[in-house]
Amino acid sequence: MAEEPQKNKMGGWLRDLAGVFVVMDEETKPTTSTPPPSTSPTPSFAGKNSSTTINAPVFTPPASNDFVDDLRNRFRKILEEKNQPGFDFYEFSLMLLRTSSNPSVEHFKTAYEGAKLLNPNCNQQFLLESANFYKSELQKAFEATVSAGEQKKTALNAEKDKEQKQLNNEASNLEQQITKLKQEIANLEKMQAEKIAALNGIDSKFTDKLVEIEQKIQATVTAKEGVAGEITLIENGIKQYISA
Repeated sequence: MAEEPQKNKMGGWLRDLAGVFVVMDEETKPTTSTPPPSTSPTPSFAGKNSSTTINAPVFTPPASNDFVDDLRNRFRKILEEKNQPGFDFYEFSLMLLRTSSNPSVEHFKTAYEGAKLLNPNCNQQFLLESANFYKSELQKAFEATVSAGEQKKTALNAEKDKEQKQLNNEASNLEQQITKLKQEIANLEKMQAEKIAALNGIDSKFTDKLVEIEQKIQATVTAKEGVAGEITLIENGIKQYISA
């Protein structure tokens, strides 16, 4: 039961969840296996008057269990902050899950008897209706978190594309200069090699960050499904074991 009326905490919990994408460099990154080398060609300068590059696919291993657990706890914290005044589905869920992570028929019956003492108006319909509120809040938090991750990924891809285009143009321009200025060919070829090396390394420069973001998006989905599964478990129990 919430002791005080709930305030609008959207800013706080959204910053907390979105932070898993935005403050990556300050966090301990999940341990992941090294992606296997790709058999696809890496980006390279294709030759005179050409800026065509081929992007190797990015392998995204799953995030660590610890990270998924952290996200799940963040979602639970949001539901706690959104707890409505009085006894409802949230308190009923706490009663059950403190008893067992997989409540039995007797657990549901016992919790329901206690619920009716705490809230005489408590019945199946009331519990299921209040469950919908918490499911809605969970979905909002999930969508906001994924949106933050997608925005960060889009920004990184835009940064990568810009730098990749710049490097391609520079390499192409240097090729043209080599043709016109034979007397400076040695210096120009050295500069060209440096630009091409930077271009060929563009994937390795951005892959780790993009993989990390994709990990966190997948972890967000997994964490949300875990909490949603808990809600569904309680809902199913209410429907099966508590009479309307």
